[in-house]
Amino acid sequence: MKIGHEMILASAGAGKTYALTNRFVRLLALGAKPERIVALTFTRKAAGEFFDEILKKLARAAGDAAAASRLAEEIAVPGLDAAGCLGLLRTMVEAMPRLKLGTFDGFFARIAKNFPLELGLAGEFEVLEEHAAQMEHRRVLHRLFARNGPVANGQREFIEAFKQATFGVEVKRPAEQLARFIEQHQETYLEAPAGELWGNPARIWPEGCAWFDAIRRRDQAVKELRTELEKAGLNDGQRGRWDSFFADLETWTPGVPMGRGLGYLFGNALKVWPELDGLVVERKPLTLTPAATKALRTVVQAIIGAELARRLAMTQGIHAVISNYEAIYHDAVRRGGRLTFADVQRLLQPGADGARVLSGAISDDRRLAIDYRLDAETDHWLLDEFQDTSFGQWSVLKNLIDEAVQDPTGTRSFFYVGDVKQAIYAWRDGDPRLFREIFDHYNRTAPGSIAEGHLDKSYRSGPPVIAMVNTVFGAAGVMRTLFTGEAALAWNREWRDHVSARPELGGHAALLHAEDQPGRYAVTHRLLQEIDPLTRGLTVAVLVQKNDTAAELADYLRREGGWPAVAEADLHVCTDNPLGAAMLALVKAATHPGDTLAWAHVRMSPLGQVLAETGVTHREELTLRLLTQIYAEGFEPALQAWWRPLEQSLDADDGFTRLRARQFLAAAGEFDRTGSRDAAEFIDFMTRHTVRESDSAAVIRVMTVHKAKGLGFDLVILPDLEGKKLAQARDGLTVQRDAEHQVEWVLDTPNKDMVLCDPVLSAQREAAEQSACYEKFSLLYVAMTRAKRALYVVIEPPGKSSSANFPRLLNEALGGEPLTVRVGDARFTGSFAQGDADWHRQLQAPEASTAGVAPRRWLDPQLVRRSQRLPARRPSDRGTGRLAAADLFAGKTGGDAAELGRELHALLATVEWSGDDTFDALRSAWDVHGEAGRLALACVQSPALADVWIQRGPARLWRERAFEVVLDGMWLSGVFDRVVIATTPTGTPESAWVYDFKTDATVCGAGERHAQQMNFYRRAAAQLLGLTLAQVRCRLVLVRTREFVDIPLPRERE
Repeated sequence: MKIGHEMILASAGAGKTYALTNRFVRLLALGAKPERIVALTFTRKAAGEFFDEILKKLARAAGDAAAASRLAEEIAVPGLDAAGCLGLLRTMVEAMPRLKLGTFDGFFARIAKNFPLELGLAGEFEVLEEHAAQMEHRRVLHRLFARNGPVANGQREFIEAFKQATFGVEVKRPAEQLARFIEQHQETYLEAPAGELWGNPARIWPEGCAWFDAIRRRDQAVKELRTELEKAGLNDGQRGRWDSFFADLETWTPGVPMGRGLGYLFGNALKVWPELDGLVVERKPLTLTPAATKALRTVVQAIIGAELARRLAMTQGIHAVISNYEAIYHDAVRRGGRLTFADVQRLLQPGADGARVLSGAISDDRRLAIDYRLDAETDHWLLDEFQDTSFGQWSVLKNLIDEAVQDPTGTRSFFYVGDVKQAIYAWRDGDPRLFREIFDHYNRTAPGSIAEGHLDKSYRSGPPVIAMVNTVFGAAGVMRTLFTGEAALAWNREWRDHVSARPELGGHAALLHAEDQPGRYAVTHRLLQEIDPLTRGLTVAVLVQKNDTAAELADYLRREGGWPAVAEADLHVCTDNPLGAAMLALVKAATHPGDTLAWAHVRMSPLGQVLAETGVTHREELTLRLLTQIYAEGFEPALQAWWRPLEQSLDADDGFTRLRARQFLAAAGEFDRTGSRDAAEFIDFMTRHTVRESDSAAVIRVMTVHKAKGLGFDLVILPDLEGKKLAQARDGLTVQRDAEHQVEWVLDTPNKDMVLCDPVLSAQREAAEQSACYEKFSLLYVAMTRAKRALYVVIEPPGKSSSANFPRLLNEALGGEPLTVRVGDARFTGSFAQGDADWHRQLQAPEASTAGVAPRRWLDPQLVRRSQRLPARRPSDRGTGRLAAADLFAGKTGGDAAELGRELHALLATVEWSGDDTFDALRSAWDVHGEAGRLALACVQSPALADVWIQRGPARLWRERAFEVVLDGMWLSGVFDRVVIATTPTGTPESAWVYDFKTDATVCGAGERHAQQMNFYRRAAAQLLGLTLAQVRCRLVLVRTREFVDIPLPRERE
């Protein structure tokens, strides 16, 4: 019986896993051996669910004749009965050790372990987990910078390459800069290691490039332009602009921010490029002579050409840096048999440059021998979530699947399923275009080879949610109007209206409006108050775009409404609590007896009492005792011994500390399994170690859309859809690929205005923007289709944004007249509502427990605060009230102000002490940061604020230093912006200046507004440094007006 090949395009909630498991069972029922079926997906969790569902499906059918009959009908195998299903279940269980149900990474590693010699490996190899890979990278970096005596030739070459990559910009921490280079660009290098692909103008512009030719003609063009402008009848303002232009041009060099005069006219010229007709100077169009136009065009081309030449050199420098690094890494790590999953995949890619980098060129005969043996043991291929498959992954499997598709007997098969509308991993090289390319490729060769199927019926969402989804994503006209490129066309081609398979769910869907971020947060809180989902036993998700936003919003919901809101981010459980910090300080103090800070930390913590009780009074004693324990038993047993006496002193209800202790020790055990006893590696591992908060229906889950993919919730709220236009290309290296997905060239491109002037670079950017736009469509689709019963989208009102972004798409697709949207007794402003506004009132609270008491579901022991704990606050809290978001930054409101403040503080935190050389480096680095960069640079350069940045005598410096202190029985948490601590020559603090950066628009009233906050800072600094309050002086630094505001010591504290 011919089985056939099939592509399934499945919409969200339509049952992809169900279709895959049915396909697997169908193959079993038709006589396929389980071990000859390969079924691959992306995560171990998904692979486990796939396996479980197969067993459950067969077990149900084996024990129920009706279930067996339904299964036989679904998989189109008449005659399959309960006895037959029992036999299939037995076959499946017996074949478990030989099954090939797993992840792509696991399958590739299995191939490599079976064929190491054919792949150029010396023999057995180890697949590195994330931490082990990071430690190997760190060792290689250390080797690069290690020096015994004079600088070696290899190191000198590396340093020169690094200077080329940074275009001569000096950096204080080259190791950190290098680590960022490697993290950002190593994958690109391994995909395209040939130097000729990097910054090679002949590959980028094979037909030639006029930009570079103009460079040598610039000086002559400037002379001609000056002469011709005398004939243009310029007014005084225009003449002044041109004089500034020529003056700035004489001193400008590529990579340095343009002066105001040069930037003004250069920018205006690009707006009318290339004709230059209607060039505006001083708000008046200027008519240039043909000769002047020609000369100006040459000057502009020369400027762009000089910047492109710089970018070409930087790109070549980046290649040289990573090439040098890779040579050492390959010899030190890969040759020793330590590979990452990405390395393994490259080894298996036929003819890939990456494979040649890893193991030398593998002959076609060897590759064919591997494929032949794999093909001989596999008859059927099932691939899940295919929209996230990369071309590299597909290239490993292509030959094998070719054989299955072309099999003349029809007894072999290929099946793949996914949803191109959920392709949100393009940043991880997932390529949704493969879905259709593969289908067209096989059917072009042999029409009808692969059948096309669709799953559009949602078994997750109720009718109101599906109606809203259909209205937004089926609005083909709105899509074409707002997004004029290929992204909208591709989306419209693939879109099919969805149908809800669960009308009994009912529910509600609405588009709500709020002016700013605080307003959107308030609407979220009010929705939760009205619906009270946890009492009704509903699952809830609030979806956002970034982890930082998730943490901020979860904190808001806990603070304002007392909700058990959990930010589903990765928690640093070894460092986010006092116990973990003290335990790590214990290891540091034992490993480095000279680390007085770690020793003091241990002695001031409860561990100090443990030290005293065990007779450890000196650091040397701790070193001998703890390191002996570690080397004899490992980190987990050693630290377990120090934890036991601490646990006995805890309050009975301190569940949080006990939870963190268990997680800390579990992490230590995980490190022990690496076999290392290196304390520095241990501390690094524990600092980086994270865990995901466990799923619970008893909490409000605040998470990113990416983390929510594959999940479903009764109630979903989307309050974080603001942002820039959707067609926004990613930052970083530009990589151009050919029709076969191979790299053609790599370039660190200049800014967008210059790129748009070049046809080649502009076409590449347009393609990148369209790809990013399609990915954003997918992100919104994934977000909206997580909802089962109710979906509330909260965005800015129509007309606030002219960008083609999420709010504009939603407002235009769902638009209409403003209306009052009712949700129960609550009223909101909005423009779309579908379903029953009282949907939640029809749901009953969960039945009482068997003990007769219905516990409030949010009283999870992991989340409950101890009643005895000290009240907590921040220095910025005002009295008994809260600091309004709108007051945080005078002159701006809401999210814009907060974003400006965060960016500004981050920039100023990078400044240690200033000097003349500092300004040039900062100007170059901060130019890309817009208003925040301009404010920060002006602040650092201002003579009036020199005291903030200039070191006068022995001093220590705190920048963005977080602190926790107890003042007046209250736990105070905060972050110092900048504290300059004057010390004695031996380092003892004598006095301190606390500087706090503010973006208030005026000095008027600033002191009164921030006095309470600053005096909290004064008291905290005095306590932490062992100073009197009089020795700590506080100043506001107003970055807009570049003024100081001194905060006097309160009279009662004098």
